[in-house]
Amino acid sequence: MILKKMLVDGQEIHVQLNKEEAKKAYLNQESLVFTDEEEKQEFIESCKNEQEEPIKEEPKPKSKMHKLIQLLPFMDSESIRDLVEKILANDDTLNDLNIVAVLPFLEKDQATALFKKALAGGHPKLNPMAIAPFVEDESLSFIVDEYIAGNISEYQLDGLYPFLSESDLKRLFKHIINND
Repeated sequence: MILKKMLVDGQEIHVQLNKEEAKKAYLNQESLVFTDEEEKQEFIESCKNEQEEPIKEEPKPKSKMHKLIQLLPFMDSESIRDLVEKILANDDTLNDLNIVAVLPFLEKDQATALFKKALAGGHPKLNPMAIAPFVEDESLSFIVDEYIAGNISEYQLDGLYPFLSESDLKRLFKHIINND
């Protein structure tokens, strides 16, 4: 029999444990009391064997998107271009793709294409502010042109100020002073 000391209402009592509870208590280094020395040795040996044979868990299979992101640094420009085309085409197989993880591996023109699609609201996972650092300067000038023409809202432009050139900021300032 395996017992464990416990305090109940200030009194010390011994509670009988089943083998499973006893293993748990033993592995937590709690004090146990055995009524039979032979049973104690068998119990300790079985616990040692369990500790020596760690449970081998199968690693969870990686998702398609996780595998793709791991491959990105090693992909050639043609493969990356294909990926961007699929994103631009709203390919359903890429719904789980974290597009921000792809951005550092894109050419400026590819990032610009994604940026323009994001501005048009053409993809739910494209955020213009996340893409802006990777975009060609001319495309950021394009956004000022679009704002001045009334094609995009002030809300869409506000987060992009840090990425605009000094000349674009001046044009925007003049527009606001003269028109708003």
